[in-house]
Amino acid sequence: MRYDSEIKKTFEKVAIGVLKILGYEIVEVRPLPIEMQIGKLVADFLAIVKLKDGTEFILHIEFQTKNDPDMPKRMLRYFSVIISRHDLPVLQIVIYLGKEGVRMGNGIDMNFQGTSISYRYQIVDIKTIEAEKFLESDAPDVYLLAILGRTEDISEVIRKIISRLRESFEKREISKHDLLEYINRLGVFGNLRDIREDLRKEVEKTVIDIDITKTWLYQEGLEKGMKEGLEKGIQKGIQKGRKEGIKEGLRRGLKEALLYDIRFKFGKVSLSIKKRIMQIDDIEKLRFLKRLVLKARTLKEFEEKFKSINHR
Repeated sequence: MRYDSEIKKTFEKVAIGVLKILGYEIVEVRPLPIEMQIGKLVADFLAIVKLKDGTEFILHIEFQTKNDPDMPKRMLRYFSVIISRHDLPVLQIVIYLGKEGVRMGNGIDMNFQGTSISYRYQIVDIKTIEAEKFLESDAPDVYLLAILGRTEDISEVIRKIISRLRESFEKREISKHDLLEYINRLGVFGNLRDIREDLRKEVEKTVIDIDITKTWLYQEGLEKGMKEGLEKGIQKGIQKGRKEGIKEGLRRGLKEALLYDIRFKFGKVSLSIKKRIMQIDDIEKLRFLKRLVLKARTLKEFEEKFKSINHR
């Protein structure tokens, strides 16, 4: 599902990052092919890992966001393929990202008339690990997981993550594209812990030079503004007819979305600008102003251009 795919984009950094947090002193990682060629069996992460003391083993990691009652059988299938191809010890870990408690089994025990098996693997529940442990990492792919870790102050954790992303961006350690990816990934993770609104508040406080139309914040704001505006407009326009009501809804939706754009990109909206925007009835002008927000480098530049357009 989507949450898993967000982790899998950089699975090696995440997998090794979590392993280091668990106390493994890793000095070398050699990724292995993840295609098992048995049905549709594809591992999330598979590699030969070498530790500081010289120990080598096969590391197999699967990421889960929901409890899967068939997980032990799945892991055993992976295990049987891995040991048939490699003469090294195997360490298997299921990294659980879900909000609910872990209810999956971590092994299989069976003994029937001389045929028996006793099989185990580890399950690591991210929310049982201190958020600060993830924040100690230098890799954004890892410290973003702090939002899923254990903490008594999620707002502070979010502030630290956003602050580090902004610093990395300003120092050109990460690109604008990377920054967008990380902000969107935080949004996905936020849904796993029902902290989307806390996350929104902290991200909106940070002025970052990015294309806000490509973030989940913009999309949600746009949808909310358009929905609320459309509902209000339709209600208001009932007496004028449905067609006029829809137009009024579109106008209101565009105004709400425009104000949201300005607040997100520049951090605030002056009372005078807000008043003028609410007085605009020209739908095309509202759409033009939305494009103007994206092109303006500063709030002052936008306000100057807006005033000149508004006085034409």
